[in-house]
Amino acid sequence: MNGYILLSHGSKVQASNDASKDVLKKLRQNIKNIELAFLELSEPDFEEAVKNLKTAGVSVITVLPLFLAPGKHVREDVPELASACSKKYDIKIDVLEHIGANSAYVKMIENILLST
Repeated sequence: MNGYILLSHGSKVQASNDASKDVLKKLRQNIKNIELAFLELSEPDFEEAVKNLKTAGVSVITVLPLFLAPGKHVREDVPELASACSKKYDIKIDVLEHIGANSAYVKMIENILLST
């Protein structure tokens, strides 16, 4: 069974974290076994999301980093976390390219700009 993690940076500003939680709530209407995790500054963290999905019977986790650019978190921190949790919980974890690299994201920006 597949599971998914939306991985956000996290913020000291609760409204920012709540916005990510709102996205998760909407996605859960159509996607089963999806969790939100924060890299820092908020909860749940990545490991907790992995544990939740493992407990739910998921055998493969796909992670979507909600980052616009390939900074240190995307290049180093996320792959290291995924590798460590994969070993610790004996679960396959695939990390997708950060959302900013996705052509659909670029198209969405174009559509928003051109529709105003």
